[in-house]
Amino acid sequence: MIEGQKEIEAKVKKINKTVKNNIEQALVNSALIVERDAKINTPVDTGRLQQSITHKDDGFGSNNPAVEIGTNVDYAAFVEFGTSRQSAKPFLFPAYNSNKQKILKEIAKAFKKGVGL
Repeated sequence: MIEGQKEIEAKVKKINKTVKNNIEQALVNSALIVERDAKINTPVDTGRLQQSITHKDDGFGSNNPAVEIGTNVDYAAFVEFGTSRQSAKPFLFPAYNSNKQKILKEIAKAFKKGVGL
């Protein structure tokens, strides 16, 4: 065993946990921004689609944390992509695309903070 190996392993484990926590928080913060913009972009008739937009955590605590932003309203895809009878009125993809760079910066910042940079 190398001298100081246990201490180094403990520090690496702590950094790994901190990085994961920071990235998970950055993902949630980013999801809230995209969710907000999607709600702003959503065409409103009854408000049901707009109110249904939400996010959920996926894989938190693992090595593959992610968030999903969407809706459970069955006609959401018809609004987003259009049909043969109605033109598309995208609300979700534009919300993501307009925030993509912000999201990447937020995740990079979370990683750097987690490793102490």
